[in-house]
Amino acid sequence: MKKNLRTIIIVVLCAGLCIGYYYYLSNRDKGKETNLTEVEQVITKDLDKSYPKTAREVVKFYNRILKCYYNEEHTEKELEQLTEQARKLMDQELQEKNPEDTYLTAVKADIKSYADEDKTITSYTIDSTNEVTYKTVNGQECAYVEVSYFVQEKKGANKASQTYVLRKDANGNWKILGFYQ
Repeated sequence: MKKNLRTIIIVVLCAGLCIGYYYYLSNRDKGKETNLTEVEQVITKDLDKSYPKTAREVVKFYNRILKCYYNEEHTEKELEQLTEQARKLMDQELQEKNPEDTYLTAVKADIKSYADEDKTITSYTIDSTNEVTYKTVNGQECAYVEVSYFVQEKKGANKASQTYVLRKDANGNWKILGFYQ
C-alpha cells in the first residue's frame, strides 16, 4: 500500500511540474510587445551596434525608411526618429549639406507632396550583389547601387530608377554620398 501511495504521489508531482512548466513557457512573453509596426522596427534598429555590412544592405535599409515616410502612418516624433536613422546612413559630406532641421523640413514637404498626389511606393528592387559597381574615386572606395521604384498614383503606376552613390568611411562602413536619376 505504501509503495502504491508513493508511486501515485511521484506521478502527481511530475504531472504538476510538467503542467507548471508548460504554463510558464506559454505565458512568459505576455505583456511584451511582439508585433512591432514597420516604423517601430526601423526606429528601434540600433545602427551603432549592427550597421549594415554591404553597400546594398545600406541602400535596402534606407529604402525601408523611405517606404515608412510615404506609406506608413507615423507620429511627428516617429518621423523625427526615422530621419535620424536615415542621417546615420549618410556620409558626413551629405549630412553637412542636409542639416537635421533642413532635412526634416524637406522630408515633411516630400511626404505632403506624395499625400497630395495620392502616391505610394508599392515596391522597389535593388541591384543584386553582383550588379553593384565598385570603383575607387580619388583614392576612396565607392559603390553604385541601382534601385527601381514602382509608384502607384491616381493616374496609374509609374516606374522610376535611382542610383545611389556610397563611400566607405574611416570605420569601413558604407555611407550614402548622394544619388542621381
